[in-house]
Amino acid sequence: MSLSFLVPLFLLGLAGLIVPLLVHMTRRRRRRVVAFPSLMFLQRIPFEEQRRHRIRNWFLFLVRALALALIVVAFARPFVTEGDAASGTAGGPEEVVILLDRSYSMAYGARWSRAVAAAHEAIDALGPLDRLSVVAFSEDARVLARSTSDRARLSAAVDTLRPGWGVTRLGPALKAAQTILETSDLPGCRVMIASDFQRNGWSGGEDVSLPPGTVVAPVAVGDPVSENLQVSLVTLSRQGPPGRERVTVAARVVRIGGHDARVAPVTLEVDGQEVQTRQIRLAPGAAGGVRFAPFTLSRPHTRGSVRVPPDALPADDARYFTLSPEAAVSVLVVDRSAGQRQGSLYLERALAISRQVPFDVHVRRNALPTADDLSAYDVIILDDVRLDGPGAAALETFARRGGGVLFMPGERGSWPPSAASSLPARPGPVEDRGEDLGSRLGRLDYDHPVFEIFAGPHSGDFAGARFYRVRALRTTDSARVLARFDDGSVALAEHRIGRGVVMIWASTLDAYWNDLALQPVYLPFIHSLVGYLSGRTAALPWLSVGQVVDLADGDALARAGLASPRAAGLDAPGALVALTPSGRSIPLGTVDGARYLTLEEAGFYTVRRAGSIPARPFVLAANVDVTESDTARMDPLELVAQVAPRDRVVEPRAGNDAQRLSTEDRERRQSLWRWILLGAFGLLLLETVISNRASRRRAGIPPLSA
Repeated sequence: MSLSFLVPLFLLGLAGLIVPLLVHMTRRRRRRVVAFPSLMFLQRIPFEEQRRHRIRNWFLFLVRALALALIVVAFARPFVTEGDAASGTAGGPEEVVILLDRSYSMAYGARWSRAVAAAHEAIDALGPLDRLSVVAFSEDARVLARSTSDRARLSAAVDTLRPGWGVTRLGPALKAAQTILETSDLPGCRVMIASDFQRNGWSGGEDVSLPPGTVVAPVAVGDPVSENLQVSLVTLSRQGPPGRERVTVAARVVRIGGHDARVAPVTLEVDGQEVQTRQIRLAPGAAGGVRFAPFTLSRPHTRGSVRVPPDALPADDARYFTLSPEAAVSVLVVDRSAGQRQGSLYLERALAISRQVPFDVHVRRNALPTADDLSAYDVIILDDVRLDGPGAAALETFARRGGGVLFMPGERGSWPPSAASSLPARPGPVEDRGEDLGSRLGRLDYDHPVFEIFAGPHSGDFAGARFYRVRALRTTDSARVLARFDDGSVALAEHRIGRGVVMIWASTLDAYWNDLALQPVYLPFIHSLVGYLSGRTAALPWLSVGQVVDLADGDALARAGLASPRAAGLDAPGALVALTPSGRSIPLGTVDGARYLTLEEAGFYTVRRAGSIPARPFVLAANVDVTESDTARMDPLELVAQVAPRDRVVEPRAGNDAQRLSTEDRERRQSLWRWILLGAFGLLLLETVISNRASRRRAGIPPLSA
């Protein structure tokens, strides 16, 4: 510990300590005066009092000297430097950022209470010139209070927080802290992270760079998980025609921790009613599966869940899903093939045996579609059709509204030049590729939903199909090529228009120009192709916590399992109301034609039109990310080593002025001079009382109390 002075020149005032010494050594004792008529006959004899140089009252002298010394020291403004050096804030006041993890794993045991206690401790230690920010984070970061010294506001921000439903992501939180510290004008920077430090929450590639001199203080609140049972996965399989579908539910259950093997019940609920319960026996750290008997799905927006008994971490005890009877995809095939070809025969047969999405196929021969015809279909397939201007314009409008169009030029098909911008490629002449060998598909875009199912090993091989005749295609700038032949020419391309898509296929989908229809990949390829054109390929029985859904977007509704936006009446103008799993009501107004709903909780979200109570409201299911339940933890010092700056010395912000400011702030924070002056005034009061009593005693005056 070292003592420093803000104004050390005032210490020269200690020279004034000679004043009490002179007072005590030069003062003479008063004698009684004797009246005498005349002194002219008396001899003058010099008299020297030897006792006047002696200090008669040492205690009074020391009190006076100490009081004067304290006054001088108080004006010199002393302060102690040990506290600043120990805390690493030798640069003066600090900009402090508290990062508080509110992922759902923080609800386990005493983790959350420990994190809140650490945050309150940091708030209580806040200096008068310090500023503090509170940032709550899970998969994203939210600043609750920024750069304030108001302890009441900071404490209220912490006390109102609760663990949420998200997962730990340290990157966004540290980015928010970096932004706050970079805009601060205080010389000291400190970041406190209160978290259970999930291993999955930090990848090391978040590119966080805290300002130089920042001190990172991790507070690890994670305690070992004694036991946790979670439903990690639910799979759904359908069989049967629409309206009489049978759904089979299977679930995977994981047991984390524990000691001995135990038997746990796993329950399937449908529309809030317990349907079945299966028993599963799990050893510590083991996983197992259960399969429930099929149930009939006959009503739209059916809610389902698979549950295990509640435990210390309830967020992962259930998986939720919603199901609606699959509405058939209405497909119109316009076929102008000549002679005995019957180009749509293979298409009809392939789409008729679909077990996933049912297809309702309609075939028209030698009949061009009109605008009124298109409104009843989801997908239009044109095989060897010559379109006129009105027909092409009607198809373009159909695609912009969300429909899918597949154009196969064939031998005589054409698209009018006036609508050529809506095609991904312009058809050229017919090319013969040889009767014996033919061309083969050489490159496929496996990242596209059409070919995604063929990306894995043993998922299907297109190389066996031979193409004898094709139409040359010249792609436009906006086209995306999905498949090419082995010579590099285009086989399949797409172009998105509005909410729909237009695709062009260089060959046919029968056995006339190729033998693709005879290959094992033909059936899944046709299902994937037509399903993508209809917009049904991304149908999901649940979403994830944290996702944002646009309820005005028909594609989003289809992904949520809704057959058509009209089915729930959500496409009409007007406000919507969403009821959250916890019972809160959220009004959903229209913002730029969109109705956004953020899924912040796990469970079922019910959406309806304001003022209406439908019998079967539209329902969304949201589930947590079970990776948050992983028991793997990272070493907090590993995180500190990656995000803390190597140079921990606070850089002066304004030359010598920064150092002078930090010294003044340090002294002002301690304010020792106030206590020193108070002590000096107390000593002066004591000196007055002692001197008065001593004077009265020497003069023979009785005390006032007598």
